[in-house]
Amino acid sequence: MKKIIFFLFLIFAAINSAQELKLSPQSIKPTDINWDKVEKLSNGVQNYLVVGDPSKEGYYIMMVRIPGGTKLPPHFHPENRTVVVTKGSFFYGYGDTFDESKMNEMTTGTYFTEPSQQPHFAFAKNGDVILHVAGFGPTGSTIIKK
Repeated sequence: MKKIIFFLFLIFAAINSAQELKLSPQSIKPTDINWDKVEKLSNGVQNYLVVGDPSKEGYYIMMVRIPGGTKLPPHFHPENRTVVVTKGSFFYGYGDTFDESKMNEMTTGTYFTEPSQQPHFAFAKNGDVILHVAGFGPTGSTIIKK
């Protein structure tokens, strides 16, 4: 009986803490994004917010543009993320050391995950890359320095 009560408590807690995702009708085509007006981070990467706010608790979706030739050093994020390559060919590897021999080529349409706290690194080796990134914030990036 105690197990049933505990299980019901967990369900109740989950229902009460769940956030409703409020969407409004919208459609964003790649040509609708004026990347020239999207703020560039220090490495030239740009994040275009589609849904939510990645700096706060809750679901978010962002488009990430990585300029051709950009190497992303080993880093990790505090939350689980799902990623789809929507443009380009993205070279990606898991680990705490940048190693091109351990990278897999992620072509347009490829889906992959970035588990919470999992170090990874990447390279937009053959030109610009655009990613569709989704997760539950707050987010951040921690660069691994050796």
